[in-house]
Amino acid sequence: MNLATTVHSKVQSVSRLRSFVDESVQNARERSFCCGTEHGVAMRGSVVLSFCVLIQLSLQNTVNADAPVLQTKFGALKGEYVKAKGKDTVVHSYLGVPFAKPPVGPLRFSPPQPAEKWAGVRDATKQPFMCLQEKQLVEDLVANMSISIEVSDSSEDCLYLNVYTPSKPGAADKLPVMVWIHGGGLSMAAASLFDGHVLAAYQDVVVVLIQYRLGLLGFFSTGDEHAPGNYGLLDQVAALQWVQENIHSFGGDPGSVTIFGESAGGVSVSLHILSPLSANLFHHAIAESGTAAMDAIMSPNPLLTAQYVGNASGCDISSTKNIADCVMQLTEEDILTLVKENPMVRFGVTMDGRFLPKPVEELLQSQQFNKVPLINGITNDECGFMLPNFFSPQGWTDGMDMEQILPFLTIFNPTVQDQSVVELVLNEYLGTSPDRTKIRDGFREMLGDFLFNIPARKVANYHRDAGAPVYMYEFQHPPSLLQKKRPSFVGSDHGDEVIFVLGFCFANGRIKLEEELSEEENELCRTVMAYWGNFARTGSPNGPGLTKWPEYGDESEYLGIGLEQKPGKNFKGKHFDFMTQKLPQIIKEWKEGPLVQTKLGSLRGAFLTVKGKGTIVNSYLGVPFAKPPVGPLRLARPQPAEKWDGVRDATKQPPMCIQDRQVSVIELKFLAMDVELPEVSEDCLYLNIYTPVKPGKDAKLPVMVWIHGGGLVFGSASVYDGSVLSAYQDVVVVLIQYRLGLLGFFSTGDEHAPGNYGFLDQVAALQWVQENIHSFGGDPGSVTIFGESAGGISVSTLILSPLASGLFHRAIAESGTALWDGLVIGNPLLRAQNAAKLCNCDSSSSSKIVDCIMRWSEEEALQCSKQFVMMHFSLAVDSYFLPKPVEDIIQKQEFSKVPLITGITDDEYGFLLPAYFGGKGLIDGMDKEQAIKGLTITYPDPRDRWIVDRVANEYLGDTRDPIQIRDIYREMMGDLMFNIPALQLAKYHSASGAPVYLYEFQHAPSMVQKNRPSFVGVDHADELFFIQGTCFAQAHLKATAPFTKEEEELCRTVMGYWGNFAHTGSPNGPGLTHWPEYEGEAEYLGIGLEQKAGKHLKGKHYTFMTKTLPDLIRQGREKTEHLEL
Repeated sequence: MNLATTVHSKVQSVSRLRSFVDESVQNARERSFCCGTEHGVAMRGSVVLSFCVLIQLSLQNTVNADAPVLQTKFGALKGEYVKAKGKDTVVHSYLGVPFAKPPVGPLRFSPPQPAEKWAGVRDATKQPFMCLQEKQLVEDLVANMSISIEVSDSSEDCLYLNVYTPSKPGAADKLPVMVWIHGGGLSMAAASLFDGHVLAAYQDVVVVLIQYRLGLLGFFSTGDEHAPGNYGLLDQVAALQWVQENIHSFGGDPGSVTIFGESAGGVSVSLHILSPLSANLFHHAIAESGTAAMDAIMSPNPLLTAQYVGNASGCDISSTKNIADCVMQLTEEDILTLVKENPMVRFGVTMDGRFLPKPVEELLQSQQFNKVPLINGITNDECGFMLPNFFSPQGWTDGMDMEQILPFLTIFNPTVQDQSVVELVLNEYLGTSPDRTKIRDGFREMLGDFLFNIPARKVANYHRDAGAPVYMYEFQHPPSLLQKKRPSFVGSDHGDEVIFVLGFCFANGRIKLEEELSEEENELCRTVMAYWGNFARTGSPNGPGLTKWPEYGDESEYLGIGLEQKPGKNFKGKHFDFMTQKLPQIIKEWKEGPLVQTKLGSLRGAFLTVKGKGTIVNSYLGVPFAKPPVGPLRLARPQPAEKWDGVRDATKQPPMCIQDRQVSVIELKFLAMDVELPEVSEDCLYLNIYTPVKPGKDAKLPVMVWIHGGGLVFGSASVYDGSVLSAYQDVVVVLIQYRLGLLGFFSTGDEHAPGNYGFLDQVAALQWVQENIHSFGGDPGSVTIFGESAGGISVSTLILSPLASGLFHRAIAESGTALWDGLVIGNPLLRAQNAAKLCNCDSSSSSKIVDCIMRWSEEEALQCSKQFVMMHFSLAVDSYFLPKPVEDIIQKQEFSKVPLITGITDDEYGFLLPAYFGGKGLIDGMDKEQAIKGLTITYPDPRDRWIVDRVANEYLGDTRDPIQIRDIYREMMGDLMFNIPALQLAKYHSASGAPVYLYEFQHAPSMVQKNRPSFVGVDHADELFFIQGTCFAQAHLKATAPFTKEEEELCRTVMGYWGNFAHTGSPNGPGLTHWPEYEGEAEYLGIGLEQKAGKHLKGKHYTFMTKTLPDLIRQGREKTEHLEL
């Protein structure tokens, strides 16, 4: 019988035919006349050609023509033969083998039921349906993977598995079994996207690829008995039970089963180690790039997701039963549409009390898991490209901004919820560099650690400590055919090892690579398959010809797997200690808050962080510095605070002092600030402290005491935040409050109500700082007071008061000084009588006015206070706080000669203040009468009308153009209230020998400027955003729009100047433009996006306002006094 007869008659014994062909090929090779050799080509006889062709046909037909038929207890299966490249072993494949009943109809959202028997021979040559998912997503993913594969349709009927075995039916020796669990985020992929024939051929193992329900159908849960969830994981358990009962029919050993999977498949493997349902169903485990310790895979609140799904599906969501019943009725098309329209809805693993009886961490810590040998590992760039490409913003490969990263932290690491914790994590990975490519790479590293690297090491530690063998790896070689399609910065990406683990280099079945790998990569395929195959056989990956893979021990040993294998230690240790030890400790401490002991009692505060800085700031809010000024203490000097028992809660903002709260609400909205304001109360003498110093540490940092503005009628500590300045400048920041308006500055000009109570509150706060700030790490010998507007006036006034002498050592007065003509009340009794009439009090004597006010309820005090505008009640010459008129103290230099920063913005009366004072016609223009009327803020006495006219004439002249009048009016009011007084203060203070630094702030915050008319420059209070570092704030006070990068740099610059001044008394320091001291040429610094030194600031009307006008006023009042005599 010749060879042709043998082939055409298709003898029944395939093994005999294979042996015959193999022997013929070998003989042909030995005689050197097989097709393709030089000798063979030379011999052109027809017999030789026919023989060669028939041999090749025979080789093909042995693989494809003679389908293997296998008998199982469920029925017969007809499979097919397949051979891997480079290996003679013929593998039998059986596709679409059912391991459970189709989970359809009443079996939706039910545990899988055993498969049923079938009659006849079942065709097992076609790939099964994928479990229900959007097919296009899979096709798009495959298109980017340089793999040729036909993607199956999806269906709810999908509980099938594929078996690849090199064993001949009926063989006595049973082979190790490797059960592959595919990844895909528990929402996509299928067995058909993988191929087990190469691994089966090269490692002589039976490979089983299983499927399981995905997404909504696999992991929907209401969190109770109506839909407990985890159906996909129960499907995997059912598949493993099927393996135990049936794999012997395929030549597999049910006593030697290794489960392995990647990504969500690795998570599944790790979960089976924990689940009591999976005990004894497997004997070794390989978790690639995914473990049960990955928080993001869990569904902590399944009911919330279920309600969302129910609502989106038009279901009654009043009960979990109604939701479950409704979702049971959805069609496959309904489900696919729902998922497509709601891509952010995630279905994860639930603690169902059955598959997962306890939280993952608890099971790991208590070692209540299957202690099987484990291989566990990751790639060296898990979030290199594929995963970020799914969710990162467009253009992310070119670089990212910090703001683009923030949303992902809480999604992928649920433990990182608190904004302060977020900032710590960002600082750990990204530092403070503004480089967008560094931020991008830090983001990728951070997500890789969150999702894969740190969970992998945590699981390895728990497994090792339980006494089970563990082998860790880091895969370090990106496949060349994939790397061509990626940016150059990408390393070995998520999933890269799968090509080598499953031997796609040699695939010859339904899956093929689009191009050949290099020979070095082919060798890596053999190496990786050998490690995995050895492990499946023995529980150890080591074997002949392989680099020794060290067992994971106390030094966190691992194997780096690439074109060369290199053992290493301290697996992924760079951020592991921070994320697993330091950060959890911080979170634990933060839940309790810092506890500080003061001489008045204990305070429990809160921890804060700021953007761009790793410093943790301790905040203590609402700390009392005086007794509540209520009852008999209304209109009285503040009294020292009393001690308290126990621990006082210092985590809530204190009430604001009595004021019209709505004014602050409107102003903050106008300034694009988001803050929840507390209520108002007469009990308001509290301060807020921000310190970078841990309790108990005697650091003696400089102290900066902030005095808020608000025209002495509104404002509070709560509309500011000292955390940023504290963190960036290493200072203790104190924000104080003081009585406002009528209750803070009412005066009859005699002993019944001498006034200045708000200023005395500020003194009391400074005395408290002297006595207590050391408990917060502050140095009472290095106190800087600073404030803006009425806060700047307060600073300047405290410089003049003998009561404040020695309580501070440096001062910063921003946009406000005590030299404004309208500050001191000229006739306090007259003003008190007018106020009494407005508030329905007897005004016949000062004692009756005060008695009336003292009887008011808090609500009555509030309603009366609302009738008065800013600065209506202000500074009084009381012979106590202010013993002499301001001019006398200044001229005699009877003030605290401390280093001083003072300054203004370049458009102080630009928009905010004229809008507050009712600047009618401000947008479209003004006439002279409107402009003149505005001057009465400074000169309210009708007898001073001639002064108003003289000032108006100096500025307005004969101008008639409404726009010009408007702009000159704004300049005039800015000069009167802020600019000229600031220049005078600088001059007088410098003349006393104290260092003075003058500034003009020249940059308007972009987010505020867009809400103002175009003619407005840098308005009153614009510098506050930068001085207090609002750019980086993330506590209770936040900007509603982002700052530009240039503005963030300005924040750093301004805080640098202010912080240097608090430390040394000079604003100058490394990296900053030199700020000249104010001297003979009136030097100043223009502060904006660029800093520029200048001379003779605002000199246009200076001589008139500081010499001509005062002389005229003095002469006029002398004349008036003479006439009155």
